[in-house]
This record gives sequence, structure tokens and C-alpha cells, in this order.
Amino acid sequence: MLKLNLADLGQYSDVVHTRRGEAVTLRFVTPGDADELQAYVRGLSSGSRYKRFLGAMSELPKTVLDDFTHTGRDDRFSLVASMSGDDVERIVGEARYAFHSEDDSVEFGLSVQDRWHGHGIGPALLQNLECRAAALGAISMFGDTLRSNDVMIRLAKKSGYLFRQHPDDWKLVRFEKQIGAGADRSCASLRLVVSNSADRMQAR
Repeated sequence: MLKLNLADLGQYSDVVHTRRGEAVTLRFVTPGDADELQAYVRGLSSGSRYKRFLGAMSELPKTVLDDFTHTGRDDRFSLVASMSGDDVERIVGEARYAFHSEDDSVEFGLSVQDRWHGHGIGPALLQNLECRAAALGAISMFGDTLRSNDVMIRLAKKSGYLFRQHPDDWKLVRFEKQIGAGADRSCASLRLVVSNSADRMQAR
């Protein structure tokens, strides 16, 4: 299982690409990202915010923003997907996931900036999340979304998730997937787990 080095979160960053080949960096959120992350959330359409956070909001409440920007607190983690241009980094997507040790599962949610829908960022972000979840020792992933969220439902179906009725709220649907051995192995987090495991074996 991955133990985060909070002093060097940059080592867990990954680079993926849009369908047109633009580079997108996936990295952990830090406290210094608070203003830009809040601006990203405010910049989403009202419909996208409603679907992402399962309710109406114009921005992240201060307590939620603080939680988002402190990676690893209570086994909860936040990522941003960012692109660079003209020496400026801009957030084009985000994801939040939590590890549940009682059943080795990871719960997640994500969003992509409206203008970047259809460019392949969502699928790449989800695949990266599965790899990061495997690095934590998770054997399954799940998420909840509104039954009206066609974009997220379509993404989950294409990514191999199975759907079932939400246990508590009829307006939601839950999607789940077994990961582990079948997870993508290309993320920095999982490579570090494998490398550290090999080093421990050699030291014995």
C-alpha cells in the first residue's frame, strides 16, 4: 500500500493526453491551489456543479475547500487536471477519492470543465484514478451520480462499471468496478509501490 510523502507530492504526478494530443498533468492538490480550485468550481456551469456535487452550490464551502486542499487527510485525496499555456497553469478537471479500509474500496467523484467535455480528459482521469486506487491497496471502486447525469453514466459504462440501485437515495445510481490485478499500471503512484516492494525484497 502506498504511503504518501506529503513533503514531495510532485513525485506522484502523471501526464496524460487529450484526443488531440495536448498534455494534461494530473497531480495532487495542495493548499496553494485553493484559490484556483475555487475559481474552477465557480467557472463550471450550474448544471455541471449540480451533477458533480449532487446539489445546488455556487462554490465550495470553506470547510469543503479546506478538505479538498489537504491531500491524505483521513485517507481522502484530491487531484487536479491542469494544462499549461503562456506560462500559466489552468485547471481543466478535478477528482476526489477516499479509501475505505474496512472493505478495501475507493469511492470517487470527478468533473471536467465544460469546454473540455469530449476531449478524452474524463476517461484518462478515471483510468488514472483506478491506478492510484490500486496503489492504495483497493480492490474495487465505486461512485454515485444522479440518474440524469448522462455524461458520467456513459463514461462509467464505457470504463466497465456495473450499475445498481443506490442504497439510500432513489435519485442516485451507484456504479462499481473490481480493480486490483486488472488496473492500469502506468501511474507514478503504483510504480513507486512496485519499486519500494522490490527494494524491500532485495534488502532481505
